[in-house]
Amino acid sequence: MIKESFFKTVIIWKTRDRMTSEELIEKFLEIEDQNHFFDLKIGNIKFWLYIRFDVYTSLMENYGLFNKNTSINEKFDNRINLMELINRMTVKNQFFLFKKEILIFSSSRKVKENSRYRCVYTDLLSENLDNSYYIFDNSTDGFFYYPRYVSRVKNSDINSFKALCKKKDKIVFDGRMLEERIYNILEQSFENSLTTKQKVRINTALVNILNERNYYRSYYHFILKRIKPKVIVIVCYYDFRMMILCEAAKELGIPVIELQHGVIGKEHISYNFFRKRKLKSFPDYIFTFSREDRETARFPLSRSRIYAVGYPEMEYKIRKYEKLRLKARKKKKILFISQSIKEIFEYAAELSKRIDLDQYEIIVKLHPREFGNWRKEFGKLLEDADVTIIDNLDRDIYFYLAQADYVVGIFSTVMLEATMFDTNIVIIKKASYTYMKKLYENDMAVLIDSVDELQRIVVNNISTGNSEKTYFEKNSISNMKTAIREIMRKDE
Repeated sequence: MIKESFFKTVIIWKTRDRMTSEELIEKFLEIEDQNHFFDLKIGNIKFWLYIRFDVYTSLMENYGLFNKNTSINEKFDNRINLMELINRMTVKNQFFLFKKEILIFSSSRKVKENSRYRCVYTDLLSENLDNSYYIFDNSTDGFFYYPRYVSRVKNSDINSFKALCKKKDKIVFDGRMLEERIYNILEQSFENSLTTKQKVRINTALVNILNERNYYRSYYHFILKRIKPKVIVIVCYYDFRMMILCEAAKELGIPVIELQHGVIGKEHISYNFFRKRKLKSFPDYIFTFSREDRETARFPLSRSRIYAVGYPEMEYKIRKYEKLRLKARKKKKILFISQSIKEIFEYAAELSKRIDLDQYEIIVKLHPREFGNWRKEFGKLLEDADVTIIDNLDRDIYFYLAQADYVVGIFSTVMLEATMFDTNIVIIKKASYTYMKKLYENDMAVLIDSVDELQRIVVNNISTGNSEKTYFEKNSISNMKTAIREIMRKDE
């Protein structure tokens, strides 16, 4: 029904207390569009995109489709050796800049390989570029990963820049505006709307973003005017630092490309919109893993700005673990991919009690954000279960995929990556499982709804799909370089 308020027309969908991820995003997209959330301002700043991901994932959490109660148990040693100190004062110093054709902002999180840290999204691309470039590393909890796998790295240190800036006036806003223009509408539309705690967290985050925004805008203008790149490459635009970078780049006429870093499809809120929009905080181009992602996500950009290029890290790891994939094994391996969804642990525990563990090994690979709290959150579910828990980064996920006979999960990107390995893929029909519709509807995986089904598949050695089908585009580095050249020519 339609309900009139004194400030706008509000679409009321009043949903039931249980929804699928497909139903939730469809209603959310229409509600935000019809109620003009993208036009809301604080001062002269359109802020909705800054909090959109947090608002939506909070709703997902309230409908049992997402778990935000996770933490990274990664301990950083902030001590640096003399050589690193010299590097940070010289070659890594963000104030010592020269003109470069490409500016790359790596992912905030890195993986360790042979005692060096790598960005799995940008390092292989940078190593193969024919153009001049810089890589800027953002800090993670104030820490910069080192030693790095690649050269030409600058540490993006906003605090050092702020120390040289004139203090900016603090932005203050009345939280009642968000209550009236956003939260009340959501409460009228969704049975399980935002809690008071969630609202306070979102409001606090927005205040911090708005007060940091002017510093970051000045900072990005400073480095962009010195480097004068023809194109910028980023990984995750909805990190607010990257949204401000997109805004600064548009002001200077520099195109921004985002590299896909996870599942997109029709249900990722950051890449799906009710209609095409011009958004200053959104990148100008997207490089996707697959044609499927290019075609199915409802990007705010025209389709001509979306390039299906593939994933270099995947191709690199397939080559690296080729021999391991062919190696004979005493036991068949069943790999569960966790995402803080209790059903993963329940299925793994129950299956361990039903099958012959002399013939099978059950492994649960945790997401890094679960390392610090999985015992508290899910430990009881694994009592009396004989499973191996991987709660460290000693080996990357591809090491386990290369040896897995079965990969079991719900909506992790790993399920897509598994299509590149000679393994059987099983999707559990829980939470946001429809993210993986592209697999189970295209003969690349099987969808199950019980441990009985999983047991039958494993014990009877049933194939779950066409092993010849893969999800990712091939020759990714070549595809990326070709697309970057085209974009640089187009925007000259």
